[in-house]
Amino acid sequence: MLDEEINGEMSVKNDQNCFILLKHYRSLVPMGQEASKPIFHLKPADGALGAHNQAVREAYKDFETLSRKIAQRANIAIPD
Repeated sequence: MLDEEINGEMSVKNDQNCFILLKHYRSLVPMGQEASKPIFHLKPADGALGAHNQAVREAYKDFETLSRKIAQRANIAIPD
């Protein structure tokens, strides 16, 4: 994509073009599809109870971090 040669030592941890490594959030995807919501907006009424509710909070933080990094690279000012 960047028209760069990849050497065998490249990994997510040392890739300067990697924004973030997102978890799979496998169990939240069906809930989000059923509720027609992004996984980071699921509520207990949607089935996000207990550990799922914690995963929703983590997904929110992860996607917020990703969004901020994209905005920063695109020189888009966003409020804190």
